[in-house]
Amino acid sequence: MKNKKNWCIVDILNWSTDYLNNKNIENAKTSVEWMLTDVLKCSRMDLYLHFNKPLTESELKKFKSYLLKCANNEPVQQIIGKVDFYGFSFTIDNNVLVPRPETEILVEEVIKKCKANSKAKLRILDIGSGSGAIAIALAKHLSNVKIDALEYSAEAIKILKKNINFHNLDNRISIINEDIFEYSPGQKFDVIVSNPPYISKEEFGNLDKNVKYYEPPMALSDNDDGLTFYRYFAEKFSNWLKPNGWAALEIDSGQRNKLEEIFKNYDGLKFIKDYQKDDRVLMLDRTR
Repeated sequence: MKNKKNWCIVDILNWSTDYLNNKNIENAKTSVEWMLTDVLKCSRMDLYLHFNKPLTESELKKFKSYLLKCANNEPVQQIIGKVDFYGFSFTIDNNVLVPRPETEILVEEVIKKCKANSKAKLRILDIGSGSGAIAIALAKHLSNVKIDALEYSAEAIKILKKNINFHNLDNRISIINEDIFEYSPGQKFDVIVSNPPYISKEEFGNLDKNVKYYEPPMALSDNDDGLTFYRYFAEKFSNWLKPNGWAALEIDSGQRNKLEEIFKNYDGLKFIKDYQKDDRVLMLDRTR
């Protein structure tokens, strides 16, 4: 993108979208819109209401730096340092996963089941909390819950703290900095939720560049067959859940048969499909 003319919003939109398309970047137009709204501090609608507005030199310089990162496969959410998830804004960086739309299905199913529960108070454990997207979305929609957000990465916890503080949930979400495989809860939970690392070592090598090179590997893969965490959950959840407790886990669409075997001693196994009609969420009740 050369600076030989006054670049208006519409010029930036058109040129940059073509540029990213030529670099085989997915969702090029949407990425350009997100980057522009961050640079200009405006909404996506404003881009089109004021499409003839020229960018200042400083705005153009900042956008150009964003565009080059995007062309190098860096996720646009990490470039601008934020993402929308389930109607809320979250700070992120390359130490946490970029929350996916599919994970909103997990949140929605948990909210529905919690609201159907007549208990006045619910205690929830969020395993591998990362940015806190799941825990915070749940706390925002469920006034009767308190959540323990378990996260091992010290760098991820910095982001988690920022997001909890931003959403004024310090009194309802507690951070636990522990390795899940060494964790020994001092209480039992009504609900456990988790989006664990479920990508196998073999599949990890085939991930898109924007995922493989820019998101934390330990949050994506167990460096094994993708089932390590589920096996551990199956071993521990009976002791961690209250008698009428239940869990909701995000899963890979191809894991259903193996997960049915892993959790064969649990009641109420239910698989929820995502927007592509693939199995994405596993719901289960504590063993009786």
